[in-house]
Amino acid sequence: MEDRRFRLVQGDVCDRSLVEDLAGKADAIVNFASEEFVGGSRADGLAFARTDVEGTANLLEAARKFRHQRFLLASSMEVYGPLKGAPNREDDAIAPRTLPAAARAAAGMLARAYHASHAVPILITRGAATYGPRQPVDQPVARMIAAALQGVPVDIEADGSAVRDYLFVDDQVGAMARVLWKGDAGGTYNIGGGVQVSSSDLADMILRLCGKPLSLKRFVKDGPRWSYAIDTRRMRPLGWEPRTPLGEGLRTTVDWYKKNEAWWRDRQAA
Repeated sequence: MEDRRFRLVQGDVCDRSLVEDLAGKADAIVNFASEEFVGGSRADGLAFARTDVEGTANLLEAARKFRHQRFLLASSMEVYGPLKGAPNREDDAIAPRTLPAAARAAAGMLARAYHASHAVPILITRGAATYGPRQPVDQPVARMIAAALQGVPVDIEADGSAVRDYLFVDDQVGAMARVLWKGDAGGTYNIGGGVQVSSSDLADMILRLCGKPLSLKRFVKDGPRWSYAIDTRRMRPLGWEPRTPLGEGLRTTVDWYKKNEAWWRDRQAA
């Protein structure tokens, strides 16, 4: 990225000296640092704990030390656990079922403690499943698109009835920017598109956009039938609404993967 306002430093959020050096030159922190946020039995609990908990603690301590104006923790709707009824609101109890979600929930609790004990002006966003161009092909939407474009089976967990809220990447970023500067310190904000789609219906949409037959869908037995949905009404007073309908966002995303096959094939092979 060629922009004098931007500086890329490759490092580790658990490297306290590096974190403090960089934090001393900033006035806000947005913490996206996490291990892959797709839960499963093969997840490395120690890696999640190190990055999400120890790493977040380092960042929070730096924000406290240098009196930052804001500290935003990017979390996930998965911290609420599988849906039990109406879409989850921010004050609902958290009940994560996967290691990644549990680690992110712990990071959120740590952030709240820093707000209560040290008045660090934290904010937490709990986002819907993000999709869009340049997403790694091990993520659900990108994985389906890559499979469809190659004409191989598109795997769907269980019976495909579990629903999720999906949000185009530009909308996710815009919402987080709005929360960063307009949200109330100490607040939590759900960010989503407000429309829940089953994994089977999502696969149908992607296959049609790729010009492939729906017969490529393949249901695999392993995988939980967990649905997730969030209520995003708290975002309205901040003046934010999603701009990209799911169909439009998927079309944009599929078009990008069609035009950039070498990019995702290289990463798929890695």
